[in-house]
Amino acid sequence: MPNDTTAILRLTDFSGRLLLAFYGLATTLVAILNLPGLHWPVTGIAALVMLWVSLVLLGLPGLQPFSLPPTIALVVLTTLISLISPWSIRDLANPGYATWHMGTVTFILLVLALRGRPGFAWLGFGLFTALTLFWTVSTDQALISGVENVLRQGANLLIGTLFARFLVRASETITAIQSKQLTGTAQHAARAAEVEERELQVERLERNARPALEQILANKTFTDRELLDFDLLEATLRDGIRAAGFSSERLAAETRAARERGLHVVLLDDRGEELVDGDRERVENALIAELHASAGGTITARLSPYGREDVATIVVDEDGVFRRIVVGLDEVEVTYLGQ
Repeated sequence: MPNDTTAILRLTDFSGRLLLAFYGLATTLVAILNLPGLHWPVTGIAALVMLWVSLVLLGLPGLQPFSLPPTIALVVLTTLISLISPWSIRDLANPGYATWHMGTVTFILLVLALRGRPGFAWLGFGLFTALTLFWTVSTDQALISGVENVLRQGANLLIGTLFARFLVRASETITAIQSKQLTGTAQHAARAAEVEERELQVERLERNARPALEQILANKTFTDRELLDFDLLEATLRDGIRAAGFSSERLAAETRAARERGLHVVLLDDRGEELVDGDRERVENALIAELHASAGGTITARLSPYGREDVATIVVDEDGVFRRIVVGLDEVEVTYLGQ
């Protein structure tokens, strides 16, 4: 789960940018309707232009923290809006919506705070406060009216900043809970897999070894074929201990058949991790192909340690003629080494 307000509130998604656009359109309508209430309407138009530039910057992609250049640009733009807008208001006693710039500056700074720059947002608000109080005193208005304007807007920014912090902490808490649950689930799955693997090994041992043990306990004379079967069983059980990564019914049958033909097969597992299905299939196919192709000699197959580029290596020795097969993540490479 994302741990920053930009991602949580989806400020840079289509829905977030649509919200910024709606705010810009609504504010533009209010500002245009109040142009007659300004001494110099051009200041209202200039403030609108800076508003739209700010909204475009706020919609730029990227997660927290918001990059520094647009952050500084937004602080400058809100300061310029605060600087040029109030001096043009005609009716200071009843300005109505002519003070729309105050809410606009607060909104821009609030979104800036939500995008991970609360310090710069409050810096911008500090400049807004200084300019607003200076304008209030310079135009012979009661200082308390300027203070009220600042406090009203400051409350909105404060609530938004605290809300952003609450969202981040709530998200971090949820993420921690999810991580704990996933860890518990993974541990449970690992334990279940271990139990299942032990059961499979016990079942395989029961199926393969019990008949041989019963024959031995019967105290009978063994034929050459039965002795060969004992040797093959011993090799199969040895594979299960030192080459668990090669354990599959298909490979066990092919390995046993090759040993019956007189081929000496050595399986080793240095991996320590389960093979994923694609890697397992490539390794088994390569090994079985060599088992079929070799008329005699020795085949040594080894699973490489986890994290290596080569998944497995197979070395074939046929009467002193060697070849090496490397099973990689994407391909199988065969090298003929000669005598």
